[in-house]
Amino acid sequence: MSGGTAARAKPVAEHRPAWARDPAPGAPPPTAPVAPACLRLPLRLRLRLRLRLRTVVPALLLAAGLALYWLPVAGLDEAALDAMGGLGLVGVLPWPVFAGAALLVVAFAVLLWPSRPQRLLLGLALVATVVSLHALPAVVEEQPRFATAWQHLGFLEYLDRTGGSAPALDARWSWPGFFAAAAFVLRACGVTDPAQLAEVVRWWPLAVNLLALLPLALLARSVRAGWRARWCGVWFFALSSWVGQDYFSPQSFTYLLYLAFAALLLRWFLAPAAPPGGVLPGAEAPPDATPGRRAVLLGVVLALFAAAVPAHQLTPFVMLGVVTVLVVLGRCALRGLPLLLGVVAVGWVCFLAEPYWSGHFDELFGGIGGLGANVTSSVSGRIEGGSATHQLVLYARVGLAGLVMALACWGWWRRRDAGYRERALPALAFVPAAGFALQAYGGEMALRVFLFALPGAALLAALAFFPRAGSSEGERAWDRVSLAPLAALLAGLVLVGGFLVARWGNEAFERVRTGEVAAMEWVYAHADPTVRLLWLSEDPEESVTPALPWGSRAMERVRYVPTQAPRDPVLAGPLAEALRAAVPDSYLIVGRGQSAYLELDAGYSTDWERRLLAILDARDDLVPVVRNADAAVYELREAPRGSPEAAAPGPPGPTVTWTPWSVLGALSAGLLVLLLGAREFLRLRTAPDASPSPAVRALFWFAVPLLLVTVSALVHRFWTLA
Repeated sequence: MSGGTAARAKPVAEHRPAWARDPAPGAPPPTAPVAPACLRLPLRLRLRLRLRLRTVVPALLLAAGLALYWLPVAGLDEAALDAMGGLGLVGVLPWPVFAGAALLVVAFAVLLWPSRPQRLLLGLALVATVVSLHALPAVVEEQPRFATAWQHLGFLEYLDRTGGSAPALDARWSWPGFFAAAAFVLRACGVTDPAQLAEVVRWWPLAVNLLALLPLALLARSVRAGWRARWCGVWFFALSSWVGQDYFSPQSFTYLLYLAFAALLLRWFLAPAAPPGGVLPGAEAPPDATPGRRAVLLGVVLALFAAAVPAHQLTPFVMLGVVTVLVVLGRCALRGLPLLLGVVAVGWVCFLAEPYWSGHFDELFGGIGGLGANVTSSVSGRIEGGSATHQLVLYARVGLAGLVMALACWGWWRRRDAGYRERALPALAFVPAAGFALQAYGGEMALRVFLFALPGAALLAALAFFPRAGSSEGERAWDRVSLAPLAALLAGLVLVGGFLVARWGNEAFERVRTGEVAAMEWVYAHADPTVRLLWLSEDPEESVTPALPWGSRAMERVRYVPTQAPRDPVLAGPLAEALRAAVPDSYLIVGRGQSAYLELDAGYSTDWERRLLAILDARDDLVPVVRNADAAVYELREAPRGSPEAAAPGPPGPTVTWTPWSVLGALSAGLLVLLLGAREFLRLRTAPDASPSPAVRALFWFAVPLLLVTVSALVHRFWTLA
């Protein structure tokens, strides 16, 4: 058998050209045939042609993609947007838009083939992709999108009018940092007119997504990988940012802080990797800063966390979880940072967020340990019911999140198979999943988990295609000739197509219409001293956020009351009864955005709004006070007796219940933060493998009794006020 194989192999070798055969012992190495001089191009000309091909082709693809994407968008008008159905914007966009999005992906993927990175073109392609994906509604819609963004304008208006917060009005006033900072910056820039504020809300998502590229690029530099993996990881992040938490909100602001926090930790505060036996080298690049510079960067890290704590409920605890796991895994040099940050975060919740948790203790802590219930309410609970067409959008979201996380797991495995120990990126990608064990977060925990997991998951997904470090010529050559760029291209096409469906599939009810804004302006004008606005909900106990541009003014003078929307519009009598049961100056609003939400997400009939308006118009006891193409506001023909309620915003914040024990706990917590912070700054001056200095040990023993007093005071405070 072996002899036959050798006999068949010999003629094949003999038919090879002489220059390709193995040289005889002692003979000079053969050389490949050289083309005649008349057919050879000068070296300079060949280099120019190669350079032009490497730059002109991607540039042409990029220009063609932008033209195909944006030119048809100019023809969209309000009538076309009104025709949106269960697929949102995807159902009304012309087909060249999708072709343009695909060409943008192809242009970036083509730039992954050359042996050297073309940073200018890569950056242009990345920015063009982000702008194209996130600026679309700002260009085609007349009003800034998303109802809650309008409500956040109401926080700024209240701060500007009263000069303080009102924790009794809304739980978000217990975390007013974002609103205070935004009000200060906007006023300093002279942006006070409502029209100017609306433009800030319109372009905020695009600005947030562009700014997110900067810490992502820094985070990618912390990974010991080739340039293809780094650029591809940032690209995957941009193509997967469909969650929709980038509107004008504390979450979008603190998400940028989280990205910068994670990037600084992984770039300059990684502990030296020391795997057992030295088999698997560390996969993260070692820090390259002097102790003085790292001290300044530590100050920046602490400032980022301190800015996030008073601005958002969830983000600081995700930061705390990530740094804790990094310390446990031995990959963070700031070993005392979890305790320091934990004292700051818990101290804010315990003292300055008292108006929230003292009245919502079960809501804050009741979901702890309910992993199955929290996952169900966040995933399957958001898919049940609604239009069959719109369910495709919800399934697309679940599928895209699963795809990115599956690629992340594959990337970790391929990285390990290539001989690298990856610890930091898996911590970023999988630590946020611990949020499922804490609470359902209003049914949005799954979205928040994916949002915070995306930076690490996107970089790990890129390592699935380019797992090698690219430090040697052989590894760089392998990445160039392998099919990895083609596989990345296919993944990019899937992600960009899924982005358009998952991000803009809800636009039928997340879009804000001009008539709805006019109706709400009428309500604000008549809120003297107060009014109640009844709006239609499929579940007044659970669904308490209307798809209306609500709350942008007169926060303390307008009370929004969710009212049961009848499945059959003929049964509209209880709506009039609800108006009679309310205090005087009460109104019922029917908006197209909320009606679209009931039809697409709650399963109401497609002609539900038209039939309901006809029945309400025909009633003798109701009269429309506002009626336009987008909204209708009704009141009782005969107003009930009595007088409207007076505005009651409650005491200005912060509201803290002080006792001798809580005062002692607050003082201990403040001093503990100072001691732990000083300890971390001193530890930066010593070598990583050196024993702690006497000053560091002394600060630790001084901190222990303070920690005991602080914990005791916090437990006593929760026990007595909950």
